[in-house]
Amino acid sequence: MKNSAIKKACAVLSVLLGASSVWATGYQERDEINRSFTLPARARVDVSAINGSVDIQTADGDTAIVQLERTGRSRTEMDCNKVTVEQVLGTLTIESENVGGPGCQTIQVKHRLLLTLPRHANLSVHGVAGPINVGEIDGTLRLSGNSGNINLAQPGRGSRITGHSGAISIKLHKLEPPGLELSGNIGAIKLYVDEESNAAVRVSGLSGTASSELPNVRFIKTGAADYYARIGSGRPMIYVEGNSGNISLIRYRE
Repeated sequence: MKNSAIKKACAVLSVLLGASSVWATGYQERDEINRSFTLPARARVDVSAINGSVDIQTADGDTAIVQLERTGRSRTEMDCNKVTVEQVLGTLTIESENVGGPGCQTIQVKHRLLLTLPRHANLSVHGVAGPINVGEIDGTLRLSGNSGNINLAQPGRGSRITGHSGAISIKLHKLEPPGLELSGNIGAIKLYVDEESNAAVRVSGLSGTASSELPNVRFIKTGAADYYARIGSGRPMIYVEGNSGNISLIRYRE
């Protein structure tokens, strides 16, 4: 029995090592972009078409730090993928695009973006295929057309998440006017709400359930697929429109 267990363990290890070896040889090309920028107050930052994870930290000050890693199966594949990192007229753009040419029809270049931004920046993230994590931000936040889980430490002013595929988790220490909008998303939405927060949640066209774990806060059904919940004073508003997936209000804990 013992020998049999050892043989099974060795077999599993062999498979894992084999898979690891395939990954290492499959994506043997690698390069990095490391740059820093000084951004004006309320600068705009646009991130688009990243094939992989995006992790965004925020900090006081006016410095933005971009760390982008690319991996590919060959140098030809890497050359088929162009990454733009530039600052023009106060707007910082980080964008990937696949260029045409021989051998560029089917490529699998992967990205990993680590971004540190001033807390006051206005951020737009579009067309990311991978998880997105965003730290506490004070500026406006626009997330659209992404796929993968989203985690927000704190939404900025007038945040909007639209056309997303994947779970969305948002921590709400506070919510500033004009509130928060989530529309046309596919996946569960979890709102982690601080006990002292004030907000109203208006849900329309929901394909899924609406539930609350908050003390004295319940969803009231106002239509066939519409719901309303009041938290504290009931302002600002959180709009959830046309979502396919459950929405939950959860008590925030550190």
